[in-house]
Amino acid sequence: MSSDLMRPEGMGWRISVSIVTFFGSVVSMILWLFFYAGSLNAYQNVAVSGLIFLAFLAVMGATWASRGIYQMPRPGEGHSISASELYFEGAS
Repeated sequence: MSSDLMRPEGMGWRISVSIVTFFGSVVSMILWLFFYAGSLNAYQNVAVSGLIFLAFLAVMGATWASRGIYQMPRPGEGHSISASELYFEGAS
């Protein structure tokens, strides 16, 4: 089976950005903790860690939002199912 059939178009760059962003945030957190955290108090270090995490979430959101919008069913296509119907269908 061809890899083109298994992976929809446009997924490669999203996956690459996700991997690079994840490892970039981990590396930046490690560099921060080892080299720069000593001069700040605990609250400031927590704030910087939170900022790194928020930057990670922002890049992930910007990367994957267009894919989520693309996957949404268009009006008149597919079917709408409630959460209770989904739960009871999966249980049977």
